[in-house]
Amino acid sequence: MNINKKIASLLLLGILSAGSWSCKKMLDVPTEDKLDSVNAFKTVSDADAAVIGIYGQFLGLEKLYILQNELRGDLMDVTSKSSTDLQELSSHTETKNNQYVDPRPYYQVIVNCNDVLKNFKMMVDDRRMSVDDYNKRYSDIATLRSWIYLHLGIQYGSIPYITDAIETVDDLKNLSNYPKTPFDQLLDKLIAFNESLPYKEAYAYPAGTSLLVTIDANSTQKLFASKAFLLGDLYLWKGNYIKAAENYAKLMNAENNNGNDNFRFNFYKINNSGDPAYANLAILFSRSGQDPTSLINSVDAGWRAIFGLPTTSSAWSSEWFWAMPYNTAFKPVNPMIDLCSPLKSYQIKPSQAVKDLWNSQITYGGVPFDPRSKLSFNTSAMGDEITKLTDNGGKWGIYRAPLLHLRFSEAANRDGQTKLGWALLNTGIRNTYYVGTITAGAQAPVSVAELNTMITPYPQTSPYYFDARKNNDVSGTWYRNCGIRGRAVVNAIDVSYQTDMVGLEGKLIDEAALELAFEGNRWPDLVRIARRQNNPAFLADRIYQKLLKAGNPNASLTRQKLMDPANWYLPFDWK
Repeated sequence: MNINKKIASLLLLGILSAGSWSCKKMLDVPTEDKLDSVNAFKTVSDADAAVIGIYGQFLGLEKLYILQNELRGDLMDVTSKSSTDLQELSSHTETKNNQYVDPRPYYQVIVNCNDVLKNFKMMVDDRRMSVDDYNKRYSDIATLRSWIYLHLGIQYGSIPYITDAIETVDDLKNLSNYPKTPFDQLLDKLIAFNESLPYKEAYAYPAGTSLLVTIDANSTQKLFASKAFLLGDLYLWKGNYIKAAENYAKLMNAENNNGNDNFRFNFYKINNSGDPAYANLAILFSRSGQDPTSLINSVDAGWRAIFGLPTTSSAWSSEWFWAMPYNTAFKPVNPMIDLCSPLKSYQIKPSQAVKDLWNSQITYGGVPFDPRSKLSFNTSAMGDEITKLTDNGGKWGIYRAPLLHLRFSEAANRDGQTKLGWALLNTGIRNTYYVGTITAGAQAPVSVAELNTMITPYPQTSPYYFDARKNNDVSGTWYRNCGIRGRAVVNAIDVSYQTDMVGLEGKLIDEAALELAFEGNRWPDLVRIARRQNNPAFLADRIYQKLLKAGNPNASLTRQKLMDPANWYLPFDWK
């Protein structure tokens, strides 16, 4: 059977089963087995159905992605009920027969991406789609494919990099015969390709595009891959820090010129003041003095609401760049619920290492733990449940504002802007850079000279320029920024790190654990820093501590194994 027919059928299945989106509502597609690419790609509506179909299939990668990136790291651990495959993944003893090592699920999505991209090109050449419609949809699916390739490179090292459509099923079966591209060369290829895309705006699709709809109470606005975020990540891995910062800053400032002040001051800024709807995403207490028993622990309010609010709310949208929600009324069901819930198979839990890290923090009010711990998992007699992955049916959240700020800070720090990295991590732009004393609250008048110290000392064309001015007459777009630790109300790290590049880099990765635990970033963070510092112990020591605290008798052997970077990568075996 021609692979195009198979892919068209797969797209149809993806559309009908991409549960939370009920995508069959977007386009009625014939279901006969003879469906081919000519019939499947006639109009822009067909192209939209293909895009949603691809994302429906992509949603099926969440389980594999989260487990590879978190269970292989130091923040997630196995339980007494875990399968042998998961135990191996956690202890770095996996073999090629382990189901969580298999690269085929990623390549099945890539193959479909390649076919859709080819058909999009045929559509625009045959004038079945306008150039503008083509540019946006082609760039979207191409970005998604590049994101998958980046993850494959991080996990497997050298991989086949295939961008042409595969014509026959036998070609797909013979993927193992394709030459493999080493990770550094893969980064070069991905950067060149993504820089060449015809549409690279901050958002995948502009307002009014037919793909931006609300289906089953979920908005599709943040469903699509973020091009600038991916480019920032690619440059960060490659060590081109100014280019990484430029791409990240494009997103951080995406709403700076919005006439709606709620967007201008709140979107992607990380704040705990101003409009209550957005301040609601900070750590909150119902009683003064940060009484730990009054911590607001709700899917509707406070920091936990980041993961529980509906995707149609402005507060949720102000935090997320890319997230794919599930809907409990439709299939597929979020696979993480079964893995996380003590009432189900319960095979993963928070590691003791991350719990100790949370418990080592102190809030402004003297609470002797990081409140984000209580809002990321629940403790009961049956076990610790990672609620961050399951609240309100769960969402696969891939990119959000704190990740963006941490990645930007990592790039800025390496580019010599250590103080700026410290500011975004800790107390925010205004509190870090302001020279003077505000004695009458946020609206206090200050001299022009003092006011201007609330602007970072860089040209406006620089990615490091942030205007955080505030008095009765001026409101800079970043004046509400309070820093990641500021929003979490935990004490800032020492100001000495403002001039300590390597030290701050470690603190940024520590903060990523505190803020982003279980979201799928940990293994890449450890590998990237260990590579950059040429320091395998940066990674090996953290895995050792996880296993040691879990009572694993082979903790030392695993550390010894991971001191060799060749052992960081999963075996690539195409079965």
